[in-house]
Amino acid sequence: MSAQSLHEIIRNMDFHHVLQPIINTSTNKVYGYEALLRSRHYRNPEIFFKHAREQNVLFELDMMSIYKACKMNLAELGDIYLFLNIYPSTLNHPAFINSLEEITRETKVKANTIVFEINEAERGTDFSALKQVLNQLKQQGFLIAFDDIGKGEATLSTVQTIIPNFAKFDRYYADKLFTSIRKQNHIKKVIHLLDGTMEIVLEGLETEEDLLTAKLLGVPYVQGFYLGKPQPLEFYK
Repeated sequence: MSAQSLHEIIRNMDFHHVLQPIINTSTNKVYGYEALLRSRHYRNPEIFFKHAREQNVLFELDMMSIYKACKMNLAELGDIYLFLNIYPSTLNHPAFINSLEEITRETKVKANTIVFEINEAERGTDFSALKQVLNQLKQQGFLIAFDDIGKGEATLSTVQTIIPNFAKFDRYYADKLFTSIRKQNHIKKVIHLLDGTMEIVLEGLETEEDLLTAKLLGVPYVQGFYLGKPQPLEFYK
């Protein structure tokens, strides 16, 4: 795919979002939805973002994606949160705050219903600058989630430094959780270390046994195909 066509896809917002529910394990009700980007031009969304990064338009893609997701108007689904994926480089971009203000003004979305879910750390991420931006977002009412915790001590250290509102366990920990004492112990250890400073979300649950195990471990929020596959907004109306 040429650089020109990629620019056109982003400019024309030739993509859409599907929503995957995040469930509160205490109430078994939907707590929020994660918006996942899809495009007819890319079977794999990760390749879409990879190409955007290579062609220096990742910021534009991230912001257009946020804009289009905010326009979906999830308010009609009730009092729920919208989780939006975002890259650290987008958060650190000098135009980010002003661009976000324009989006919230135009879409009339409420800051306290939006959770910015930080994707895997990119090489060279300035975490000192990132923390300043995240503090600014929190002051405006936005919520923050950090993705893929549990992959290593460095990631956990970053989470404890940034102190997001949510920490999302990598789906690796949901797979066969029911039979893995090691995974169960690791989740318990992390929950103990975080000591209520943030909410935990476990992604990738695909069986009832793993879901029940997550509940027994005290995981407050869960997500995965067993609970609901990504679907268009109309599916939930």
